[in-house]
Amino acid sequence: MSKHIKDRVRLAIIGAGGISAAHANGILVHRDKLECVALCDVSEENLKARSAQLGGVAAQFRDWKKMFADFSDRIDAVDICLPHHLHAAAILDAAAAGKHILCEKPMCISLAEADRIAAAIRKAGVTYMSAHNQLFMPVVQETKRLIETEAVGRVRWLRSQDCFMLGSALKDQWRAKAKLQGGGELIDTGYHPTYRLLHLAGAEVVGVRATMGRYVHEIEGEDSASVQVLFTNGVIGEILTSWVYDNPHGTHQIHVIGEKGQIFGSGSELCLLPRGFSEPAKRIMPSVDTFAEELKHFADCLLHGKRPIHSVEEGRAVLEIILKASENARGWEKYAPKKAG
Repeated sequence: MSKHIKDRVRLAIIGAGGISAAHANGILVHRDKLECVALCDVSEENLKARSAQLGGVAAQFRDWKKMFADFSDRIDAVDICLPHHLHAAAILDAAAAGKHILCEKPMCISLAEADRIAAAIRKAGVTYMSAHNQLFMPVVQETKRLIETEAVGRVRWLRSQDCFMLGSALKDQWRAKAKLQGGGELIDTGYHPTYRLLHLAGAEVVGVRATMGRYVHEIEGEDSASVQVLFTNGVIGEILTSWVYDNPHGTHQIHVIGEKGQIFGSGSELCLLPRGFSEPAKRIMPSVDTFAEELKHFADCLLHGKRPIHSVEEGRAVLEIILKASENARGWEKYAPKKAG
């Protein structure tokens, strides 16, 4: 089991490609709290690139099981940046080795895996954090504060969206395969607006409906999704996400309507529009590196014994919305263009 962490968290990155570069930068930004002591990846090229970024990491492994067997006493926690289908296995092995865990989204790709993870985390007594970096956007944080202080009264409607044109081809990547990706765009980019919606609604989900489409990308899953969510507090939520079109003109990443007014914003701009006013009050929030803030939060949770902002329970809840949306939208494939493009 992991020992009490006194000064800096000794971290091993499992999966040294793609998104791990942003995580590595977060480690460098907060090197007073974090130290990368090991890297694990099947690719020598990835290991070299990430080691160079971090200023040289001597302990490099091709198999996380061997890393836990040979190097476990020098690791406090792991940062999992693997393809989706490998998340559950890595989390379970890390928990069994007594390591605290930060895992990129999604936590896993099935609710059965999620339940095994929850049981393993409880048994091991370790801290698990879902790497939901956009929760650290100042616009999201301030919107949450305004909701909780009832700046717009009781919330009635929420929208969270993330749409853009993805230029890179996916057909030869693991993301093209549903069994590796866990679905399509919704469980990937769409994961961000989903956990933002759950965070802002602040209640459990009681209903999910969805419509999906595939217009451009040669993948097994969807490249666009529209999801409607009903929460126990009566809030109606909407998620719009796509790899084939931009955010609809005039709309925002997040939009909240309450009985006393509206909150909406994108990027670093946040607007508050009380009922009866014709123009919103605009604020420009600070720009932050959300991955660096995420890594700092993880380190602080371990150093001070705090619960992460999103742990296993939230990771499972977000996944459940996505899986229910996919189930509700079944049959959309027959209306997709026969040939992408």
